[in-house]
Amino acid sequence: MTQEQKVIPFNQDVALYYKIATQKVRQQSYDKARHYLEKVLELSPDHFEAREQLAICYEKLRNLRKAEALYYDAISDGRDLEASYYALSQLNITMNEPNKAYLFGLNYVFTSGDEDYRDELESMFDVSFHEEATLKQESQLFTVQVIFQYLFGEGRLLDARTYILRQDEDIQDNRIVRNLLAMCYLYLNENQIAKEMYERLLREDPSDVYALCHYTLLLHNMNEQQLFERYVQRLNKIMPMNDDETFKLGIVLSYLKQYEASQQLLIPLHRKGKFQTFQLFNALSVNYYYLGNRTQSEYFWNKLATFSRAYPGLPPWVIDSRIAYFDEHIAPLLMSEDQHRRLYGLFLLNQLNGKEVLMTRDVWEILESLGDYEKLYLSYLIQGLHLTKLDFIHRGMLALYEVPTTREDTALYLRWIAYAEDLLAMEIDKENVKPFIAAVVFLYLNTTEAPQSKETCCQMFGVTEESFSAALDTLMSI
Repeated sequence: MTQEQKVIPFNQDVALYYKIATQKVRQQSYDKARHYLEKVLELSPDHFEAREQLAICYEKLRNLRKAEALYYDAISDGRDLEASYYALSQLNITMNEPNKAYLFGLNYVFTSGDEDYRDELESMFDVSFHEEATLKQESQLFTVQVIFQYLFGEGRLLDARTYILRQDEDIQDNRIVRNLLAMCYLYLNENQIAKEMYERLLREDPSDVYALCHYTLLLHNMNEQQLFERYVQRLNKIMPMNDDETFKLGIVLSYLKQYEASQQLLIPLHRKGKFQTFQLFNALSVNYYYLGNRTQSEYFWNKLATFSRAYPGLPPWVIDSRIAYFDEHIAPLLMSEDQHRRLYGLFLLNQLNGKEVLMTRDVWEILESLGDYEKLYLSYLIQGLHLTKLDFIHRGMLALYEVPTTREDTALYLRWIAYAEDLLAMEIDKENVKPFIAAVVFLYLNTTEAPQSKETCCQMFGVTEESFSAALDTLMSI
């Protein structure tokens, strides 16, 4: 038998993974079982038996929050509601969380019609009878808030919005749920919808802390400066009544760059182990950085790695370096009277990792002042607009950017743009840009103190000497 025949093919087969996991559970090897069950759910998210087994593994491994999250995911997707509510009720009995156990249990009862379980719950928790419709709404509202906060805390904003919009109309119209949905629109930058929702909420209750916080943040984002200043003054007078209000106010103050005031609210919550969410760690990292404690900032930023399904963006120290680079190198190019420099500035702006952090009002004012040609290039970069001529120029700059020795030579980029515009007036193969780039680099470097051979320029850009010579002949004919 050959060596290859001795190797058992281990395909990503759901049944095989589940079989191995089941064996590991029987052997009480819960961590190994967890590994295979996670693979099952990755390949087949609707495999509820695997979800239940994985929750048991997490429970045995004393990670009850992860066990809960498995059922939250199922509910948020609208899958296996009855079984998930029941499992969460049982899990919270184990966790000694009577309120959650009872309310998740009620959701199970209203979904399944299992009145025996309701009797069991009311006997266990010594619950007094409430009006049926009120009890049903209370249990539904509880679940919506818990699932939404879980999704939002993971940074899964689109999932959170979709989950709320799938609820019954009377639940969606509840004030608490409208506040949650408005917050979702705010963080998704759907400002006009968020504004209309917050203004309605504040007409109904001008003292609503959640609406006040987020409406102030919205006004800041929309540059409604006069109204924003008025609401900031109101925020500074708020005395939070509970941990939820404290958390919300602390997060918003961080966004508004009031870092010291934010820390005074958020640090005590963190020390109590409250609200260990994506938003909390992000705010603490930002606050610490701008208050001068880089070590603590890095500590909290690293904790964001536990939220695997959320993109944390760039850490504050990287954002600072990007802004400094923009101010020093890109802004002067964009504001130059030379069109070629402005094109090169747009190219560099596009190369910045996390360039969205630079899309401030001031930057957009600069971009808005550009000419039509530069705005076309901006549309090409942002929207993928197909523009043959600008694509040729851009791919040439990209080739220069990919070679370390040519990446930062501004004069070389400008030389390329000038040559490229002349080449575009000729009948050339616009798809094959690298031979022309190699030829331009050869001509340019031979005017400097570091000339290079034709062979070296060919190697730099991976082109043949034949294509290089043809491109060089074309350039020399211009």
